[in-house]
Amino acid sequence: MDRQADTTAMRRAVELAARALGATSPNPVVGCVITDASGHRVGEGYHRRAGGPHAEVHALREAGVLARGGTAYVTLEPCDHTGRTGPCSQALIEAGISRVVYAVGDPNPQATGGADTLRAAGVEVGKGLLEDEAEAVNTAWLTSVRNGRPFVRWKYAATLDGRTAAADGTSRWITSPEARADVHRLRAEADAVLAGGGTLRADDPHLAVRGIEGAVQPLRVVLDTHATILPTARVLDGAAPTLVVVGEDADT
Repeated sequence: MDRQADTTAMRRAVELAARALGATSPNPVVGCVITDASGHRVGEGYHRRAGGPHAEVHALREAGVLARGGTAYVTLEPCDHTGRTGPCSQALIEAGISRVVYAVGDPNPQATGGADTLRAAGVEVGKGLLEDEAEAVNTAWLTSVRNGRPFVRWKYAATLDGRTAAADGTSRWITSPEARADVHRLRAEADAVLAGGGTLRADDPHLAVRGIEGAVQPLRVVLDTHATILPTARVLDGAAPTLVVVGEDADT
């Protein structure tokens, strides 16, 4: 076993998984790299969208017969569950993979068990390689499954003197173009973007993702207690789905 080669392959799998951030909900992002019996990379793939082929399937298709006797590096324990797609553990066994290395155990009780199935079929299984890196790329999904709550990211911008906007309302942005690009990347990775009614009235934000080709638009959520949002508000333009939450006593 070449530890450096294992690490290189798994790091590539993590990179592949990150390509689908924001596109796979409610599923995790997963990457897979397959090497042949001689250690040469022959296939790779990642889970691109919920309901589509899993990372292992993409990688096995690319590897073809060269997967037999080889090693699969996967960022998440191969699933042992039949849902919209079949179990990846069985796909790896049928392809003749002799060794599987995964980074993070699957905490989802519906899908876990792949490692045991692989071992029962005579496949060598290793776990924990680059676990921290693989967990970092799946933070949102792991938070949801392990803790039963959403992963929440708070976006806040302020000047050095603690201001968020000019008092007379003339300021438009106080962040740099680079920071605004980061905001759109973070939006693209989220299932929902939330803003309060005060922000809607003051800034009329769009809250959709811009400048990222192929991005899945998040749900735009507006907390508007008194139902004061205007029909002309940009969040109602149809660029992304929008949910407006109002109080029970709101005049609607």
